[in-house]
Amino acid sequence: MKRTKIFKDDKGVSLIELLIVLAIIGIISGIGLPEYGRFAAKGKVRKAATELMQQMRMARTMAIKENRPYLITFTPATNTYTVGFDTNLDGIPDGYGTGPVKVVNVQTNYGVDVVFGTASYAVTPALDPNGDAINNPVALNFRADSSSDPNEMVCFQHTGRGYTFC
Repeated sequence: MKRTKIFKDDKGVSLIELLIVLAIIGIISGIGLPEYGRFAAKGKVRKAATELMQQMRMARTMAIKENRPYLITFTPATNTYTVGFDTNLDGIPDGYGTGPVKVVNVQTNYGVDVVFGTASYAVTPALDPNGDAINNPVALNFRADSSSDPNEMVCFQHTGRGYTFC
């Protein structure tokens, strides 16, 4: 009886095998890429909100440490917010630590689709837990005695996807 080899000494891959692999890669990419876009949009909004929270914690810490009020002011028209101390209590930051006022441009840092301020929303955000409409504050005040304005909420939104994070 003559034995035949199952695997011959052929080297390389056939055109059919290559086309099958490319078809599988195409199908997986077709499913995965739209999900990646949604994932990235949510990530940008969450990152903007998380970094604002860090700025708020830092402003509170600086107010206690330096024994002077710190505030974060919001300008929805330009999608910027500023962080700094307010020595003359006029509602405008005068500096930050020993340097100038810290200015954060939301669209430069997180993408042109990320905005804050209710007038900028493409999709109206959800109501707060009390059922009231969410309006972003003009400023958040942090005092040297570690107190701050109560019940303030800032929301970011991705205009292309409508994701909102408060």
